[in-house]
Amino acid sequence: IKRRHAQIQIALIMIGCQLSFDTWVAYNDRGIIYKDKKICEITGVISDLKNVQLLRSYQEAIDAALMIDCIWFRNNKCMPAVIEIEHTTDVKSGLIRMRKLYDYIPPLKNVRWVIAAPDDDRNKVIAEANTPQFKDLEVKFFPYTAIEELYSLCQRRKIKGITDDFLDCFMEKCNEN
Repeated sequence: IKRRHAQIQIALIMIGCQLSFDTWVAYNDRGIIYKDKKICEITGVISDLKNVQLLRSYQEAIDAALMIDCIWFRNNKCMPAVIEIEHTTDVKSGLIRMRKLYDYIPPLKNVRWVIAAPDDDRNKVIAEANTPQFKDLEVKFFPYTAIEELYSLCQRRKIKGITDDFLDCFMEKCNEN
């Protein structure tokens, strides 16, 4: 995979798989080829959001989620992370997509609203995440180096049974106190 966005997206799918999450991949990215098959055919990738019990009753939420780069689901009932990968696009566009989903789903506990971006974009992500429009999302920044580190750990050690606190160690809170 040559495109950086796709590399990060595949790493997130593989991390999700290792952590026993089912992963939604943005509708427009489902045809990306990885190891001779489409990423939508990878084990653990959700084929249709209508099959996700958590969203089944919320058609507007399903519509809003279709273009989100990566959403992790646990046991078809929890949503540990909603992740937008912002490599070349404006951070605000990803935040807007996440905001729409946030507005259409019922209040859920322990959802991480995450921007994955190059490490050098940290300040830009934090600045946008703290604008009034997005502040209540309590966005987390997931730098590419942390994604690569977690991916490597998952591949080498086949980690299992981790807590959400462990996952949070790889992400930085963006909200200013």
